[in-house]
Amino acid sequence: MSGPLGRRGLLGLFAAGAVTAVASGCSERTVDGPEGNPSTGPASPGAGTSSPSDSTGGTGGESDAGSPPSKDEIVSQYADAHPGEFGLEVSGVRLALPEGCSAAALTFDACDDESGVDEQLLQSLIRREIPATLFVNRRWAQAHPDTMEMIVDEELFAVQNHGDEHRPLSVSGAAAYGVAGTASPAEVFDEIMGNQNFLREEYGVECDFFRSGTAHLDETSAQICRDLGLTPVNFTVNLDDGGTLPPRSCGSTRW
Repeated sequence: MSGPLGRRGLLGLFAAGAVTAVASGCSERTVDGPEGNPSTGPASPGAGTSSPSDSTGGTGGESDAGSPPSKDEIVSQYADAHPGEFGLEVSGVRLALPEGCSAAALTFDACDDESGVDEQLLQSLIRREIPATLFVNRRWAQAHPDTMEMIVDEELFAVQNHGDEHRPLSVSGAAAYGVAGTASPAEVFDEIMGNQNFLREEYGVECDFFRSGTAHLDETSAQICRDLGLTPVNFTVNLDDGGTLPPRSCGSTRW
């Protein structure tokens, strides 16, 4: 799972939900990853497509060389920073693959330790050989070690960073869906890097992409994420409204 998008190239980008989502993807195209290195791979089939959209903004992590800044450096740099807009589609967050892509990519969120495992969904993806990216939270991984091992070993799946405690990413404590967000640059750093280090040390997974708990974040937090060398991503179509919709509302369940 090394390289900008891992061995499966374009699988991981830009859809959402604890259970599913779809977004525009590329088929056998070349896309620049966070380090500016091209990466190719098969498109991920999905239930639909949507218009490509990319609200990337600012400078920082995606193109910076060398080690990421330390926690002390992040705290010092952003001590007086205004959070900016808070939500799902803020400046600095990538929402889709590049314009011109015509396929679909699937991503799924594995959330906190209270979330279960949709084994039927995972096995359906494997049986049908559908690639997907799973944004995994540390607490979820620790609560479901057997499933986590399977996900890491499965060639169809790529694992990316879904935060340490599944909190919205904010420098001012903004909340989403009743979940309190991080409340300072230091907490933003911990939410990102706690899980980044856990996945590296426990599973040998080096993540390049980050989705915050609830997928909400503010503009300053998005920039901190990029400074740390990860690309914050969300989606163009959210099929389960942040895990709040019943299964029957999320599209066909006939796999």
